[in-house]
Formats: sequence, structure tokens, C-alpha cells
Amino acid sequence: MQLHDFIRKINKSGYCDRCCRVYTVIKTSIPSNHGQRTEQKENFMKKLKIGIIGLGFIGPQHIDGLRRVPGVEVAAVCDRDTEILKTVQTHYDVPMYCTDWRELIADPALDVIHNCTPHAMHDEINRAAILAGKHIYCEKPLSNSAAQARAIWQLAVEKGVAHGLNHQYRMNAPVQEMKARLQNGLAGRPLLAYGQYLQESASQATDWSSRMENTGIARTINDIGIHWLDTACCVLGQPVVSVMADLTIHHPVRTDAQGRQHTMDTEDTALILMRFADGMPGSLVVSKAANGHKNDLQLAVECENYSMEWSQENPDRFTAGIKGVGTETVYMNPCTCQMETRPYITTPMGHVMGWCDALHNALERYYGSIFSNSYKTGKQPYATFEDGFKGMAFVEACIRSHQLRSWVEVEQP
Repeated sequence: MQLHDFIRKINKSGYCDRCCRVYTVIKTSIPSNHGQRTEQKENFMKKLKIGIIGLGFIGPQHIDGLRRVPGVEVAAVCDRDTEILKTVQTHYDVPMYCTDWRELIADPALDVIHNCTPHAMHDEINRAAILAGKHIYCEKPLSNSAAQARAIWQLAVEKGVAHGLNHQYRMNAPVQEMKARLQNGLAGRPLLAYGQYLQESASQATDWSSRMENTGIARTINDIGIHWLDTACCVLGQPVVSVMADLTIHHPVRTDAQGRQHTMDTEDTALILMRFADGMPGSLVVSKAANGHKNDLQLAVECENYSMEWSQENPDRFTAGIKGVGTETVYMNPCTCQMETRPYITTPMGHVMGWCDALHNALERYYGSIFSNSYKTGKQPYATFEDGFKGMAFVEACIRSHQLRSWVEVEQP
């Protein structure tokens, strides 16, 4: 069955047990006004041309995720490394490729830019793309400072482009289920949120990578800590307003494979206490020196009725803790989960949804907002540049707290 036939079928019948997720996206994105509906149809039929800048680990993941999104085409790729560039271009059969990101952004045929470059390059590329009238989807962190993040966010709003930030963990179905249960009052009032994000890439003095350079004012919080922050704030529906942070550099000097030494000025581990907007306490341990932990993001929310705990390494379920009973595992089942969660469930129970599915969910919502023009109004389910500002404000507050050895307020939008 062709995609347009499938769309016609589900719009006519009003339900499709094969893919309620597609049905939900299409049904909710079509406005009731006839003129707007015509514009929506035209936008959906026009295939958006995408340019990817940066082809390290994350760039090809974006390409894979985009191939699952209807109505889009990766038309150009860019990287300074010509060998990687040619390999990716050939493997994915991308029509155009170049080594200069300015050339890619200047291409009038492109509608959307994905900025998958290292942190230090985000500001310049994002600004150029926005000024060229391109929609922009950027990897985290958004910027090098809260002030710069606010400026680029405001510029994107001013120029009327869709701006997305890749905080994909919030797009896992269990995370959305936890959020919905809180919003719908099922779990009761949240009392405490805590968690961790642990990796092992920097546990030894000989663990050195060029990625440890040019990370801005922080490294571990900037790279993985803000992922936990975004996930927690998404579930709770409120921001962190103050922090108390203690940062540690375990190896002040690191030695690379050639025997060269590198002085470190950013943290390997951070212990962070926090307060959310309603006064609720929280805590986070974030470290790149935790042996045996590969990509161990965990979030727990203790509520009056029951607790909820989610682990990124078991991404298709969460654990509910029930007073006087114990714990039970809750798998994502569209027949039993909250209505808000169903669009994020892509496979039957036991067919594990994972990291790539969360990325696809984020990209699908981002491009859905472009096709429906909903990115121009209201809050989006995916992370935006506003969330990127919140992340940088959190990082800066943690740095100041460590320096002052005291609680510090987090700058708000």
C-alpha cells in the first residue's frame, strides 16, 4: 500500500489498528479551517530538502532517523573530513556534498539545516542558517553561554523559523507516560526527583580525546547533564530554579596515545542538588568516570500515590513503586497507557523501542510542526531553542555554585 493510499484509508475510517501513531499525527495536525487545511495539504505534499552539517557519530544517526519521516529528503551533507564525507555521501546516496558549511547553507534548494557539529561551532552555524531563512535543528548544547543561547533563540523567533534542539530522551514513550500520569493526577503530587547520568569514557588518566577540548565552561554537565535536566523538566512540567553543585576533575593532567599531556580545566563529575519551581527538591549525579556504565541515564520521581523510575538502558518500560506492595514493571502498551503516550509507541510490547526510536520521535514531531505550521504558535513536544537556553542557564548556575560554594539561582527565560 502506498503512503497516500494509507493516509486516505485512515482519514476515511477514522481509525487504524496498524498504526494509531501515524493516524494521531495526521489527525491532530489538520486545522478545522478549510483554507488552513488546504495549506496543510500543500505543505505535506512538498518534500522538504535537508542539509546535514557534521558527520561524526550523530550526523548519520540523523540521516537514519529522517528516512523514517515522510515528506523529507536528505539532499546535502557536509564535513571537513573528506574521507568521512565521501563515505557517508556514498552510503546514503546523498545528491550533494561539500566541505564548507557556508556553501551548504547558501544553497537555495535546502529548507532545513541539521547542525551536528562540535559544541564550539553551534552559534556561528545556527546564526547563519537562521539569517538565510532556513529552519534549524541543532544538537545540544545550544550555545557556549546562556546569553548567546538567549540571543540565538530570540533570533530564530524573530525570523520565524522552526527551531529544534536534540534532547531526544524526552521522546521515549515511558518518559511521556510518566509525564502524562503526573499531568492527569494519577501518580499524585510529586515529592522528590533524583537520578544519574553515568558514563565511563574519562575514568583513567590515559583516557583522552579531542572531544574533551573546546567544550565551553563545562564538559560533563554540558554534554550529558543537560540531557537529564531536560528529561526531568519535561516529566515534571516545571524548571529548576536553584542549584548547589560540587564539581571534580579526577585527572588534572591526561596523557594521550602519543604520550602528550593535556591539562584539564573542566569537570569529570558533578554532584548537584536542586530546587524546582514549586519548591520540590531534586538531586543529580553526573559523571564520565563511572566504570561499567555505558550510557546510564536514570530518572526517578517519588509521588504521593506511587513512584516512577525510568532507565535509558531499558528504554521501553518504567518501574512503579507502590507503598505496601513493592515494585512492578510497566511496559508501553497502547491499550493500557495514557492517551498522550500512544503516538510515541512504535512497536508491540517486547519489541524493544530504543535510542533510535526516540530520535525518530523527536524528528517526526519537529517536521510535523513544519508541515502543519504549528511551530509558529504554542509549546512544542520536542525541545526548542528556549530549552537550549534553559540548559545553558543551568550549566552556568552550577559553575557559579561550585565557585561560590553556595546555592545559586538559575536564570529563567
